[in-house]
Amino acid sequence: MIRDAWFSVGLSAEFPTGELRHQTIAGTGVVMWRTTDGEVVALDGRCSHKRFPLWEGRLLDGDVLECPYHGFAYDTGGTCVGIPALKERSDRIPSTSRQRSFPVVEQDGLIWVWPGDAAQSGDVRPPRTPELGTADWEFRDTGDMEVDANHRLLLENLFDLTHFYPLHESTIGTYNDASVPMDVERDSVDGNPVLRTIRRRTDFSFGPMFVDRFGVERGDRIQMHELIGPGLVKLTSAVAPTGRLGTDEEQGYVLYQTVTPRTDRTHTWRRYTACRTGSRWARDPDAKTLVDAIVEGAPEVIREDLWAVQEQQKLIEQYGDEGYREVHIRTDAAVVMLRRILDAMEVDVEDLSPAERVRVAVRSQQTRSASSGADAERAEAST
Repeated sequence: MIRDAWFSVGLSAEFPTGELRHQTIAGTGVVMWRTTDGEVVALDGRCSHKRFPLWEGRLLDGDVLECPYHGFAYDTGGTCVGIPALKERSDRIPSTSRQRSFPVVEQDGLIWVWPGDAAQSGDVRPPRTPELGTADWEFRDTGDMEVDANHRLLLENLFDLTHFYPLHESTIGTYNDASVPMDVERDSVDGNPVLRTIRRRTDFSFGPMFVDRFGVERGDRIQMHELIGPGLVKLTSAVAPTGRLGTDEEQGYVLYQTVTPRTDRTHTWRRYTACRTGSRWARDPDAKTLVDAIVEGAPEVIREDLWAVQEQQKLIEQYGDEGYREVHIRTDAAVVMLRRILDAMEVDVEDLSPAERVRVAVRSQQTRSASSGADAERAEAST
């Protein structure tokens, strides 16, 4: 499981001052709260004394967290500052009685936590989500969706649009979506690996939900998906009547999807859909905003994706890999690259920081891209 990376735990507004929050991030139980100074802190949630859940505790004056079992009290850095049983001998508080502290960054309206080695986080920054932190854009979010499947299955789903037909045929997909050409790019930003796919549709017939939202039955669309680090997938979409992209007839939206692993077989999925302020629903502009129209049509799409990845998880657990070999075709190239990037982040490479691992992974992808394409083509020819 990847731990040396940034994972989102929700919106800034969901962390009011003085309220304890429990998070499980990459197999680690974490207690979090916003201090009276406005800083969000995260500590190991297992009390160092008797492994009691600290999120069941309470906050005392001075942002001190008290365990409800024996009263061990910790400051925001995790240092034990009080033990009732040693009230008269506070100088004897064991130096080992402390809680591990995790790096936290609050930016662009989201809270990010680094559940791994804090010393490794310095040269890696959380992904930016600027549309969630400005009045020029309005956004809606789904809240936490708990998924009974390994987080990699959802990442692959979000990054592989050839499943729009048949999985989403009744909503956002068409048969022709499966054959839309795709460009693949690899990069790194602020120490995070970036895998990018770009699909360009020209004079394309759109699905029913798309027509309802944007009022464009046939036109051009640019659709870019980016995996940024192991926990964020960003979709940028622009659409216009044929030949009108880049003009005032262009419409679009940004969809951020955070994927936070909890255990090896569970994760939390969250979607943040953003449109420029003032954008309206095509079918009835007076009735609702464009972002509301998009979000109201999303539950069925979400249900379809959840069904797919959770069925995959069931099959993996029931039958394993014995006697099974996964077939790859040319359009699976991006997913294969995604797997290799995640593999590189998951393996502890001695003497390499997370950012250096990313650079190694990107170079490795570049040197292997030609052979990967050839392998995919050979696999396609054999099917």
